[in-house]
Amino acid sequence: MAQTKLQQQIEASAKRIQDEQRRLKQLEKQQAERDRKDRNHRLCKRHGFIESLLPDIINLTEEQFQEFVKNNIANKHGIAAIADLMAKNATSTPADTTKQSSQTNTPSPTAPTGTKPPSNPTPAPNGTGQNHGNQQPSNTSQNNGKSANQQTATA
Repeated sequence: MAQTKLQQQIEASAKRIQDEQRRLKQLEKQQAERDRKDRNHRLCKRHGFIESLLPDIINLTEEQFQEFVKNNIANKHGIAAIADLMAKNATSTPADTTKQSSQTNTPSPTAPTGTKPPSNPTPAPNGTGQNHGNQQPSNTSQNNGKSANQQTATA
């Protein structure tokens, strides 16, 4: 009799373990789906924000967009700006991050001042928006004009 009672307890425990394993798989699947939906929402929201600031970006091909991001965002300046934001976020208290996340369209009072985009973010004349290395385009005719004016003034 004791043997059968023990055997029943073992079987009941095994059933509970299987039920909990099933429940764990179900919860992991729900978490993966939630993560996917959150990521999709974040990507759409951020890309929409970029398009609202730079409406011409809509007309770029996928390759042109990737090149634009590589040349103008994923550079030393962009990486440093993200590092600054992450460092400030890590030093802020949990109450500060809650306040910042509830303010959706207002700039953070702790926004870094040294993370301005390059002073000439306008696209290149060919419409690709490529400005390799974030260098200021030089206008040789203006430089030559200044040189000629300086020579005239000194002569």
